[in-house]
Amino acid sequence: MNGAEILVSCLKEQGVDTVFGYPGGSVLAVYDALGRDGSVRLVTSCHEQFACHAADGYARATGRVGVVLATSGPGATNLVTGIANAYMDSTPLIAITGNVSLEQLGRDSFQEIDIAGVTMPITKHNYIVKSVGELAHTVREAFYYAASGRRGPILIDIPKNIFDESCDYVPASRRAPFKPAPNASGLRDAAAVLAAAKRPFLCGGGGIISAGAAKEFRVFAERLQAPVGLTAMGIGAFPRDHVLCTGVVGMHPSAYTCDAMRGCDLFVGVGTRFSERLMANVNGYSPEAKILHIDIDASEIGKNAAVSAAVCGDLKAALRALNRGLAQRSPWLAPPGTPQPHVSFVFRVLSELCGDAVFTTEVGLHQLAACEGLRINHPRRFLTSGGLGAMGFGLGAAIGACIGTGRLAVNISGDGSLNMNLQEIATAVRYRLPLIEVVCDNRQLGMITAWQDSRFDGRHMENATPEIDYEAVARAMGADGYTVRDETEFRAALRTAKRIKRPAVIRVLTEVSL
Repeated sequence: MNGAEILVSCLKEQGVDTVFGYPGGSVLAVYDALGRDGSVRLVTSCHEQFACHAADGYARATGRVGVVLATSGPGATNLVTGIANAYMDSTPLIAITGNVSLEQLGRDSFQEIDIAGVTMPITKHNYIVKSVGELAHTVREAFYYAASGRRGPILIDIPKNIFDESCDYVPASRRAPFKPAPNASGLRDAAAVLAAAKRPFLCGGGGIISAGAAKEFRVFAERLQAPVGLTAMGIGAFPRDHVLCTGVVGMHPSAYTCDAMRGCDLFVGVGTRFSERLMANVNGYSPEAKILHIDIDASEIGKNAAVSAAVCGDLKAALRALNRGLAQRSPWLAPPGTPQPHVSFVFRVLSELCGDAVFTTEVGLHQLAACEGLRINHPRRFLTSGGLGAMGFGLGAAIGACIGTGRLAVNISGDGSLNMNLQEIATAVRYRLPLIEVVCDNRQLGMITAWQDSRFDGRHMENATPEIDYEAVARAMGADGYTVRDETEFRAALRTAKRIKRPAVIRVLTEVSL
């Protein structure tokens, strides 16, 4: 086989059914091989960044490794934001880039870029394939590393002459990803601090979802009868409607979440990296509490939080082991007696009418409101850019999630974020996806405005967004378009959009704050 055919065969070995990307000169041989084979679906976005976000969304929604393919030079560099986003949020992703031929590397050839060097800080590992004979082994190893331990993106850069050269291809079985066993001493220490704690608070992160450990985490919480807060990445790891769920931790925790953190004597972080926003909660509300950290990545233990005990290893195995030693307790925190924070009708109606959908968000005020307002009760149903905070993530991720799961996908956006990825509505139309874009249009960058109000005495510099008729733009691209101003109009438009099962944009004219 030639290199392009070997690459396609290896993708099939790994169970890949969809490749996202954009064609270009250095990868045309791969596109040709994929087309001749016909068993792997090709999804072409309007821009490589959003193809990468689509592969990311596919991976998060399905639990499988996402794959994105781009050409050399600008095609490769356009992937950087998407790769960085996957790296920050621990998404298993394979980015395959073409490059100039081996003999042209290092000569500043047309569309040559050292993409391996560029992406080294934002990948788990990356490769430059230098012979067709090493291609199959490289692809297999990349998939293994992407899905093993703490998951993340791998880049494979392949000079285009490799695709044309031939060698023998020997099929191989897919390797099961490596899951490190939890350390025995950590389990003993954790059991001790849990036994001593009278008022534990649990903070669930995205690692629970990645490990498929939502069931074990729920048992853990219910035996401890401990209040549970969720990071943005952890939404779906524990049912939002569960009596023990307090809401979201981070920038704007609810009063009930603050009460739970303030009253705890043990703060238990499960599958979370204790980011600076979470540490602000810990330092502000639980400064005297001991910390128990349970995570798969040893480098995160003690990095940001001084821990009293830690378990490092696969979360499913760790929680199962801890659950075996836990006796049933009584709750220490009563459910809130005061009304919960106001939830915009947008999120209330979305939760009511689209509860079976996969929700994605862009970045901004709407993202914060969605984190608190949506009632997400299952893993892999809420996808957001947590660590990088990349405006433009949501629509591409919704396309990938929709293709990967076959479910209705709903992307929640502000007008600022939609202006970054507007062209991808055409991608959703091209593939006839049941996808709804809800754009909260306040005619400005809402979070920027809020910061300018609070930090810069209300001096609004470049906070306004272009006046765009998103309903008309949607229709011009072949999607349905609606403009609504209140709950009644929104409810009617959403019902229609859900029924027709094709791309639709619902523009909600709203105020600065949601």
